[in-house]
Amino acid sequence: MINQQITPYQVFSLMVLFLLGSTVVVGLSIDAEEEAWLVNLIAMIAGVGIYFLYNWLLRIHQSRITFSELLKTGFGKWGGKFVLGLYSAYFLYIGMRVVKDFEFFISSVLFYNIQTWVIGLVFVLLAGYACILGLEAIARVSELLFFGSILLIALTTLITVLTPLFEWTNVLPLIKPDWKTVIGNIFSAKITFPFGELVVFLMIFPAVNDQSFLLKKGWMAVVFSGLIIIAITESIIGLLGAKIAKFFSYPLIKTIETIDLLDFFQHVEILSVIVFFFVGFIKVVLFLYASVKGLSEVLPKVKNNYLVYAAISAGFASTFFMADSINEHIKIGLEVVPVYIHLPFQFGVPILLLIILLIKAHLQKKNAPVQ
Repeated sequence: MINQQITPYQVFSLMVLFLLGSTVVVGLSIDAEEEAWLVNLIAMIAGVGIYFLYNWLLRIHQSRITFSELLKTGFGKWGGKFVLGLYSAYFLYIGMRVVKDFEFFISSVLFYNIQTWVIGLVFVLLAGYACILGLEAIARVSELLFFGSILLIALTTLITVLTPLFEWTNVLPLIKPDWKTVIGNIFSAKITFPFGELVVFLMIFPAVNDQSFLLKKGWMAVVFSGLIIIAITESIIGLLGAKIAKFFSYPLIKTIETIDLLDFFQHVEILSVIVFFFVGFIKVVLFLYASVKGLSEVLPKVKNNYLVYAAISAGFASTFFMADSINEHIKIGLEVVPVYIHLPFQFGVPILLLIILLIKAHLQKKNAPVQ
């Protein structure tokens, strides 16, 4: 793939939209009830640590180097290509799981009589077209979507809080958490989803034209996203109540349906649908882009467009075998995927690679001739 450059603001907007992604649909930790804010806060802090882990990995040679080059340095030429191929499959699979999230979501709240695969096909085709245009085009679109998404989220949250049905007592007490519930929710999924999914940015960070931004200010995108997730979660609990909200597949939609402010702001679900589409689109595109970029390194002689066609075809076909219902899909996504898929790719391989690279760097320094 052609090497392209993006600006600090563009990578910031990409990270925020990516982290919100399907999180605002299915990953708000409502199951933790009144402790949801604390679960999300601790996960956000862990997310900052994860962000610096990935940056440390990319900077171990103190120069701009791609993830594929690091894999080849650590595991050898063929070993590195093999692991990169696995990452390409991983990125594609997780991206298609996000597509599945939005298939269920849109068919449940907007287009009731349309087949879910039609929604998925539109998502995949749009994402494939974006990948053909390249990272710079994706980043430019993210700047516009970022502004629109944050504006709509802020407006929706404000209207929710001002609604007469909103009860501040629903979100209290804030300082007497059930630590067993908190710890259980964090380790069940929250660290791997969404913050661990920042592993996809190992394929994107080298393209940032100001690398100093990533160390100095890049982590702010993680904090900003985490605070938005906390604000959305507390607005849901404040309006519906924690005991009730956890029984809805899409609690945010139910919250917005309940809004009635001054007999004017009512049934503004379309605002949330627009936001969900924006953030979900960016998340799918970045996963697909990273998958195709990895494949281009494994198969350098194959044209980029052909790789995109192959990826979206295989990815779309896989959505038919993922789950038959939203409940099954969420159960797999929050119980099976984090343990057996996310952990190895988000932490296992990067930490192992980091250790190998540190050992190699130490041995090279030790065996270097004395000047």
